[in-house]
Amino acid sequence: MNILNILYFSPEVGGGIVKHLFALGRVSKSKGYNLVFGFTKTREWQVELQANSEVLIIPEIENPFRSGFRKKLQKICESHSTDIVHFHFLFAMPFSLSLSFRKWGLPVIYHWHNPPNVLNEFTRPKNLLPVKLMRYYSGLIARLTDKRVITKHISISKEISELLIKNKWTSPEKIIFLQNGILLNDSSQIIQKVKTNKLPIIGMVANFRTQKDHKTLLTALNILIKSGYKAELWLAGDGPTRAEMQKLATDLQIESNVRFLGMISNLTEIYRRIDVFVLSTHYEGHPLAILEAMSFGLPVIATRVSSIQEVIEEGKNGLLVNPGDPNDLALALKKILTNDLLFSQLSEASLKTTREQQSVDDWARNLISLYENVLAGLTH
Repeated sequence: MNILNILYFSPEVGGGIVKHLFALGRVSKSKGYNLVFGFTKTREWQVELQANSEVLIIPEIENPFRSGFRKKLQKICESHSTDIVHFHFLFAMPFSLSLSFRKWGLPVIYHWHNPPNVLNEFTRPKNLLPVKLMRYYSGLIARLTDKRVITKHISISKEISELLIKNKWTSPEKIIFLQNGILLNDSSQIIQKVKTNKLPIIGMVANFRTQKDHKTLLTALNILIKSGYKAELWLAGDGPTRAEMQKLATDLQIESNVRFLGMISNLTEIYRRIDVFVLSTHYEGHPLAILEAMSFGLPVIATRVSSIQEVIEEGKNGLLVNPGDPNDLALALKKILTNDLLFSQLSEASLKTTREQQSVDDWARNLISLYENVLAGLTH
């Protein structure tokens, strides 16, 4: 089998998704399949990916409508005898294929890593007339693409599946539910977190953008400190809102309590040193950062949104707070930092939760099985 994965995704530092690509390469090679990845840009982490797969740089991915994307894709598929095409992160790619008079001939998988932007209540409030019109036309585009191009949709959360079905972007039988996997730690090296008397460190691993809402976390830390508690906040990641958040920390006079760590390729040491993990996001596809933190036995506080509630059960394996509510978040931090029993229980529950999750290699094997089933279905 010859597999082509096309990704509108080329981060400078490989994170959770890149670990999945490495696993897919390993599993594909072990089964004797040829795997090709297409990216928009060259990155250092792609060198490791090339050990088990081929990497192509395809600038046409950036604008599928104006760049001759379809012709480029056809040439790649012909030269590599491609059997199946798998698109990620940009629905415009399969949509561009639907616009040609001639129907696209190969089976296509589209991978929903996040809820469709136009159906996202945070980014597109549905009560606004322009949004209603946008949703209407987006629905027409989605149904056309689904009918003419897409063989199967992969959804990483129940919320995404429900959105696609509710808005009639596809039919239930065309959706495959496949959650992300996690990179399993050596269980002999991971122990339950124990609260100590040292200055507690709160951590968050997330790109700096509006979605992740670092503002609420910084404001919650300010509330915590002003009410007499001492803590440090470590923020790993980079992005467009980082400078604004650094200024906010200065304005709140908590800059000495906050460390902006930037992009970190190996987060193991960070997870080992922090005491509590927070994700103050407005929405998520599948909360991979939370699961990675839990695999190190970290108690977790996260927002009560989307797929996070598919992983965190309030009070049992984490605490949930209202999105955009710094007072609620500060209160949850106080609970964990002042209650040794709760801290211990949540740490133990975090480890138990991640033991029940599939690994990235399990994920890759399941994805390969999907490819096999799709191709087998076409031959019967």
